[in-house]
Amino acid sequence: MDHQIEKYMKNPLFENIAADHLQAMLGCLHSYTRNYKKGEVIIMEKDSIRYVGIVLTGTVHMMKEDIWGRQTLLTYISENEVFGETFAVQKNPDSYVTFIAGTDTSVLFVAAWNVIHCCPSQCVFHEQLTRNMFDLIGRRSIRLMERIEISSKPSLREKILAYLSMQAQKQDSRYITLPLGRTELANYIGANRSALTRELASMREDGLIDYEKNTFRILE
Repeated sequence: MDHQIEKYMKNPLFENIAADHLQAMLGCLHSYTRNYKKGEVIIMEKDSIRYVGIVLTGTVHMMKEDIWGRQTLLTYISENEVFGETFAVQKNPDSYVTFIAGTDTSVLFVAAWNVIHCCPSQCVFHEQLTRNMFDLIGRRSIRLMERIEISSKPSLREKILAYLSMQAQKQDSRYITLPLGRTELANYIGANRSALTRELASMREDGLIDYEKNTFRILE
């Protein structure tokens, strides 16, 4: 099996699709791959999104900028996750946000129209592909609900605890590795980095957590 195809099969968009069919489908989906440096814009706000992005390596940040130029990190997309699908399946596919490479990142793009509509070749697994796409849209909605839950907490400490709790549940452990650095985490929970650093130190002194860089332990 082609190594790249084997890697694509790990992505939830291609779940339950056989390797030989996937090889053919990538042609039907007009797929292509692009590499981005950290901080490089992948999709700008108001751009028309015709292609869904699949993160092969790295991380993509979904950012929203207000009229004063202040940016907020709405969510982040990790390896083997999909982005742009929420906008690409709408009648007006213009993006409401900007997608930026959080690290050096490689992205596979597939044509959204070809994902949600059967192609002339009548690919055997196209129906499965469409089901997978709408499942991913549902997952994205849950991620944004998590962001709302965190931002609704009244204090910085409670925001941090809510975020750490979610990560602990996802990783099924009280020993967790955060996918965000301090600056990105501060942006994500709506705080400045200095305030976040002070609060983390205070929480460690109070016996709530311990940490070393991005590795955290949630204490009893």
